[in-house]
Parts: sequence; C-alpha cells; structure tokens
Amino acid sequence: MKYLLQLSLFIFLFLFWIILSGKGDIWLIASGAVISIAIVIIATYINLLDEEGHPIRILPRSFIYWLWLLKEIILSAIYLSKIIISPKLSISPQYVKIKSNQKSSLGFSIFANSITLTPGTITVIAKNSTKEIDVHAITQETAKNLQTGKMDTMVSWLMRNK
Repeated sequence: MKYLLQLSLFIFLFLFWIILSGKGDIWLIASGAVISIAIVIIATYINLLDEEGHPIRILPRSFIYWLWLLKEIILSAIYLSKIIISPKLSISPQYVKIKSNQKSSLGFSIFANSITLTPGTITVIAKNSTKEIDVHAITQETAKNLQTGKMDTMVSWLMRNK
C-alpha cells in the first residue's frame, strides 16, 4: 500500500506541475519529475504519506459522489431561486443539530463541507469528538432534507463505512 500511495502522490504532483506550467518544454517536464520525486521521498521520510492524508481508496467512488453532490447543489440552487423570485415562498431560518455516522475524521470533514457547499445550508460548528454538526438552514424544508440522513449515507458510502 505504501508504494501505491507514493506512486499516486507522484502522479498527482507531476500532473499538477504540468498543468500549472502550461508548456511541454523538456526542461519543465524533467524538472517537474525530479521535484515530484523529491517531494514523495521527503513525504515518505517524515511519515507524512498516510491513507487519511492521501485517500486513494475513495478515488473510484468519488466521481459518483461528486456527480451526486453536483445534482444536490443544482436542485438546492433552483429551490432557493424560487424562494428569491416568488414573494409567496417565505424563508424560515432554522438552526439544527445533525448527528453524523462517520467513523473517520476525513468522512466527517467531507460531510460538513458538503453541507456548506449545498445552497441554503451552512455548517456553523462541526464537533468531531461527538460527530455533531450545527447547521443553519434557510428554510424548514432544507433542514428536513439534511435530517433525513441521505447526505450522511452518501458520505458513508464514499468512505465505505456501510
């Protein structure tokens, strides 16, 4: 597993270097490879390379999760647009506590950030010790959607908790 982490970190760093350089010059490609290898060696030497810091195991599922999250963001944006445009739909701000089923700090962080990315909800306080998230929701419906646990279930699926 250690070599797989090293290889994936090298590929990520090298591709990032190539994207940022924007040129196919042999000097830039060679120096990018050397620097990427040096960073991987240093990260390995100081024990910085671990599963939680570089979670390659969730990569295959992350594409499906991102598509699902994008769908949720779009649906929430449409819902909020209707509230803004129509004077009949009133807001009813809610402050709710959401209990998370995440087993890792990474899963908990992804869950809290996904709440904030979704329009109409924002994570106010995330308590990793109790796995509770205080959320401000713009309407009662957005708060209820969070309390159903669908997002928490999707993050658990991403992290393979369930």
